Amino acid sequence: MIITCRCGKYEFEVSKNEIPEEGRNVQCGVCNETWFQTPYVKKNKITEVSPPSFSLIKTAFYLLLFILTAAGIMNMLKDYLITNVPEATNYYLFVQNMVEKIFKNISNLLIFLGIQY
Repeated sequence: MIITCRCGKYEFEVSKNEIPEEGRNVQCGVCNETWFQTPYVKKNKITEVSPPSFSLIKTAFYLLLFILTAAGIMNMLKDYLITNVPEATNYYLFVQNMVEKIFKNISNLLIFLGIQY
């Protein structure tokens, strides 16, 4: 086992038996620095694989990004879809109604907070 002096300049090779499990005080033979040395314990290389963690904010962001992307594509294809799929008109009326409600609520919030726009 190799131990390093507290000053960091010197290293010494010692037998594993010289450092007990509870550790012991050692002294550098060059600079006379003393410190408490514990034995190095080998860690198992096999570790449990933890499942990936998804934070709520990250998941919400990706969901919002997906919804906005889908809405943008639907907006780009609006004329084509209304012409070829008449039922799509209901979707666009719903979206228009929701956007108007959102803007009205944001406007009310800004007025409530005293922010002029």
